[in-house]
Amino acid sequence: MSKFNTARAPAATSPVRGEATPSTVTHEGGAGYARDTKSELFLLAVANMVGENAFYESADTRDTRYAELVRQSTLDDPQWTARFLRWLRSGANLRTASLVGAAEFAKARRDAGLDGLSRQVVADVLQRADEPGELLAYWTSVHGRAVPKPVKRGIADAAVKLYDERSYAKWDSAARAFRFADVLELTHPAGGGELFKHILDERHDRGNAIPESLATLRARAELLSWDADRRRALFTRPDAADVLRAAGMTWESVAGWLQGPLDARVWEALIPSMGYMACLAEGTPVWLPDGTTAPIEEVVHRRLPVLAYDRPWDTRPVRYGPGQQPRERSVGRLVPTVPSDWIDAGSRPASTVRLASGREITATHDHRWVRQRARGRQAWEWTTTAELVVGDRIPAPLSASYFGTEGDAWDGYFVGAMLGDGGMTSVTPEFHGDPADGACAFMRDYAGKHGCGVREYPRGKIVRMRFPFARWRRNPLADVLRAYEVWGKRAEVKALPDRAFSREFWIGVLSGLIDTDGCVRERRNAKETYHASVEYATVSRRLAGQVADALLRLGVPSRIVERAPRTGKSLIAGREVIGRHPLFTVEVSRAVGVRRLAELLDLRIGYKAAALARAAAGLAHVAPAASEMHGYDPSVTLDRVVAIEAAGEVRAYCVTVGPSHLFVANGVVTGNCLRNLRNFDEAGVSDEVAQRVAERLADPVQVAKSRQLPMRFLAAYRAAPSLRWAWALERTIAHALANVPVLAGRTLVLVDTSASMNDRFSKDGSLMRWDAAAVFGLALGRRCAKADVVSFSDGYWDHRQGTKVFKLRRGGSLLSDVERWKSGGFFIGGGTDTAGAVKKHFANHDRVVILTDEQAAYGDVGQALPAHVPLYTWNLAGYRAGHAPSGSGHRHTFGGLTDQGFRMIPLLERGEKADWPF
Repeated sequence: MSKFNTARAPAATSPVRGEATPSTVTHEGGAGYARDTKSELFLLAVANMVGENAFYESADTRDTRYAELVRQSTLDDPQWTARFLRWLRSGANLRTASLVGAAEFAKARRDAGLDGLSRQVVADVLQRADEPGELLAYWTSVHGRAVPKPVKRGIADAAVKLYDERSYAKWDSAARAFRFADVLELTHPAGGGELFKHILDERHDRGNAIPESLATLRARAELLSWDADRRRALFTRPDAADVLRAAGMTWESVAGWLQGPLDARVWEALIPSMGYMACLAEGTPVWLPDGTTAPIEEVVHRRLPVLAYDRPWDTRPVRYGPGQQPRERSVGRLVPTVPSDWIDAGSRPASTVRLASGREITATHDHRWVRQRARGRQAWEWTTTAELVVGDRIPAPLSASYFGTEGDAWDGYFVGAMLGDGGMTSVTPEFHGDPADGACAFMRDYAGKHGCGVREYPRGKIVRMRFPFARWRRNPLADVLRAYEVWGKRAEVKALPDRAFSREFWIGVLSGLIDTDGCVRERRNAKETYHASVEYATVSRRLAGQVADALLRLGVPSRIVERAPRTGKSLIAGREVIGRHPLFTVEVSRAVGVRRLAELLDLRIGYKAAALARAAAGLAHVAPAASEMHGYDPSVTLDRVVAIEAAGEVRAYCVTVGPSHLFVANGVVTGNCLRNLRNFDEAGVSDEVAQRVAERLADPVQVAKSRQLPMRFLAAYRAAPSLRWAWALERTIAHALANVPVLAGRTLVLVDTSASMNDRFSKDGSLMRWDAAAVFGLALGRRCAKADVVSFSDGYWDHRQGTKVFKLRRGGSLLSDVERWKSGGFFIGGGTDTAGAVKKHFANHDRVVILTDEQAAYGDVGQALPAHVPLYTWNLAGYRAGHAPSGSGHRHTFGGLTDQGFRMIPLLERGEKADWPF
């Protein structure tokens, strides 16, 4: 009997290679198979957003592992690594991972004293005009300001290729640490002619005219010189689209240029010159109507209401004289608003905008803001992150007095004082203070009302107060602190839970915090002018932010100042010691803010209450700021931009609110993201024009050129307000998944929906790993001759089942299937019993495909299936250990966020060797 010469031999091989028997364990304790350097690097890179925490790995650990793998692979096989990095940018469409990889490739070659390859690799991965500056920013922040020649020359080569008039107009901005001119001066590219000379002239304000040869920039400068009426009048002309195209005007720049909403006529002129996909996004904590905040991804996922303004802001320029239309100076009311859309915009390059208040917001470059410009005409206007400059002022609300109902002033003061000078880590609560002041008196009364005793232990000028209760009973004061979730917390992590506390509770908390860890400062300047401020200090960053938010909701602007850890003498050894944590001080220094605090707070420490009363009296003559600048309203304050820093790529998402298109994020008024398809519908773009857009969307050539990940088209489908886009987007995502094969026979498709797959690809995004798994799994299931698609975990969070079968419908669509998956409860949660799911649902299928992060909790997945049945694992996380062998013997692993890896399955089933996709 033949043992080797059978119909199943020879078995094909695939490039991701793992060991034949497990030598380690997964993060969940299942059998773990180690991989070689190239395989581990590949799977990590194709799922790596750089700088982002994963469920089982911190961002630092993950980024360090990635850099080490690139450097090791560079030394082992530089030619392979060079090809891989080029493909990572061009084939996998991952910008940041490829840029970081190219930098680490060059660093490894330089440290090894090797020449060649680095210049070409750097040039190859830079494929968009903002990327030379991005790579320089990464290199100087990680490896120092000494940039080696191969890196400089590669960047110079890319600059010559990428820098033109249109890219300069679109991407050069003061929001970037390395502007186009900085790149040119550092790398000295050959060529560039008058454009490069003009870029340098503009950077250094030399005042030279735009050369005649730069027709696009001259046309743009001409448009920017027009007044508002002439700008609007352009769209009555039949050649409006040609004029805008000749000037290199994107729809984002037109939105700021027009200083107002874009109507159907404007959109119809813009559509011919628009990019294939222009998504806006923004990710920060969002203020909710109940007095709490929620991360933007939670707002999107749970479809929560937000606080938005009830009228559009009039941003027309100030004009005087007869015939001028009246302007609405009021910004309207901040009201609870249900968004018309909740948007996941995908992975986008972003910048972090830091404000004088200490707040910061990370937003995509095309995110919309209302600002008051730092220079020139200081009216309010619409702009984008890319066009913000240091000094611009962003509005913040002073009328968001929305609070919940939980808690009262007594509980608030007690909790605030205990957060300041209380002991909450022992069995019995303690408080430290001056025995003669009102804070200690309050503590005695509060303890008595709760049936607790008071024991006082003098310590110099202060007293240590303990609040014991009857033996074998839970202490009521400790229970109060537990109820407010502050009991047992260390100083650096002290914070209140994000719950709907009442206005009285927050006033009590602020009073207790300032009584214990705050002060009232009074001073006179050289001109004997009286000044005062109220300050609160803590080592908890989050608590400082909560205090600043509560003050702003009460109409009191403040700023957070971060100071380095304090240095002092050790009481035990007498030596110099440095504190472990920085100090965050919340300062209220504006006169109207100090006066408002004096009205709100109930300070119980006598000298602080007296100082605050004196401050209010001494500042009583100071009137609120008044200005003729258009749009100023006493219900907002202005926060100044102090820095704009590149933040790499983030997962981006937002909400759409009307009629103002403005909501509150991290205490700042910010513009919502408007999907272009939604813009078209809301503006009333005609069906004829919409049909042309739909045809372009579904054009396979345009889909390929756009280089968008398939998930972006799902996001567009969810954002599109009308069904006239649905069929176009269905065809679009089908083109983006063209490599998903048609498979004969029976296929078992297992989609991992355990808790670790509920992990975001980035901290600012709402796209989960199981979202991507569902898209790929359902796409594969729809193309198989017969497929069983199953969601699995271990059922820990749903004891009724650990798996759930998804019924594919004949004649349906992928996008509707994905929406049905999302709304039908197919995320199960819990642990990852992959082997159990295989054994439960395998019924002599011809193959099994598992979409997962491979962190199985039980058993050995590689042994859960008969050896002759092909097992294909689609890895969506890139952790070090896999759940099964890979590379041969009917066990193969792929990965990534594109469809390219699916090409390997037909090759392997024909017995052919499947190589790397590059």
